[in-house]
Amino acid sequence: MLLLTSRYTIGLISLVICVPMFITLFEVSKVLWVKPDMKEEMDIVTGIGIIMIGWGVVLEERKTLREIFGLLEMQDEQWQLAIDHVCHNYGVGQLCIGLMAEICIELIKIPNTIIYTGEVDDYLVAAGLVFVGVGALLLVRHVLVMFFFLPRSVATAH
Repeated sequence: MLLLTSRYTIGLISLVICVPMFITLFEVSKVLWVKPDMKEEMDIVTGIGIIMIGWGVVLEERKTLREIFGLLEMQDEQWQLAIDHVCHNYGVGQLCIGLMAEICIELIKIPNTIIYTGEVDDYLVAAGLVFVGVGALLLVRHVLVMFFFLPRSVATAH
């Protein structure tokens, strides 16, 4: 479990998750306002949103996972707490942004008798896509922090 909670493993997983996010941005944006039926694109944005939410929760709860597996109070605990703090912040961001992408798509799925979105479906898919893009940029930044910009001096600041 120590390997799975390491900053390099977390950074690598974040990087891997970025790949389908960027593919989604490219593929879905190609057909916006062109294709009459956006069901497949809505499913794609929904799927990516769920991945964003799930990964956000995992990042957010890194410290809890370390606690469950008895990895607290290790020799470098201050360093681990600094990593926990960064993961928590990026995890909350990823979770919230993923939820916003999901909300955009779910608004379309609600029957028009409840919330009429008939003329703005494409705009809502585009808004969901924007949230996916923001989430991808956030994850890229998280990868950079995990790999390069989390100096050991951060541990002494906490």
